[in-house]
Amino acid sequence: MKSTNFSKKNNLGVVLFMGRSSCSYTKKIKNFLKKNSMKFYYFESNRIGEKINKKYLKLNYDYIFCFRCFYILKNNLLKKVKKAAINFHPGPPEFRGTGCVNYALYKNSKFYGCTAHLINKKVDSGKIIGIKKFNILKTNSVSEVLIKTYKTMTDLAISIIKNIKKNPNFIEKQIFKNKKIKWSNKIKTLKDLNNFYQINKNIKKNEFLNKLRATDTPKFKPFIKLYGKKFILE
Repeated sequence: MKSTNFSKKNNLGVVLFMGRSSCSYTKKIKNFLKKNSMKFYYFESNRIGEKINKKYLKLNYDYIFCFRCFYILKNNLLKKVKKAAINFHPGPPEFRGTGCVNYALYKNSKFYGCTAHLINKKVDSGKIIGIKKFNILKTNSVSEVLIKTYKTMTDLAISIIKNIKKNPNFIEKQIFKNKKIKWSNKIKTLKDLNNFYQINKNIKKNEFLNKLRATDTPKFKPFIKLYGKKFILE
């Protein structure tokens, strides 16, 4: 746990930033928050299912910001927040949960983006503060869209943090402005995504190419199962 003291006027107060390890976008937001916080604490997220150190539960915060964080905030941490806990979700409200970009490409969505929202007990369901979208080309791969998503998320995060610093009522105004925008009723889990990566052996060519585009990345590959064996498509 790291903390830094600042005496600058109009700072954010006590901030906990929860970001992703080995992520250049996380690092950029982290450096920005450190410069604009009275006290700054950082939690580095590494994997799904990780646990948070109890030392973070002993503190009180003005704000918590989450960016590409695996850890799902529970009430014992949320109740420590005085002003707002905000998540930057790597997808528009139409796509909730895990694998948003994969489903967007599979559906041939023309637009993608990210959403800033308040964190509550349910995943990807809090009141919406801001949305930033960009065009998707038919030639774009998962990796290309993800890179653009993280850049867009970073821009949105820094923009919102700057506005919060300037105007304490910014969040309330944004929530009112976006009150008619609703999250999708469907939320995808990791299990759903794993199933999505499996290709039916009887799949038609056009659907196969579409599924391939929506699942093929340097790290993860679609697969076929035959007679109890798993065959990964390279």
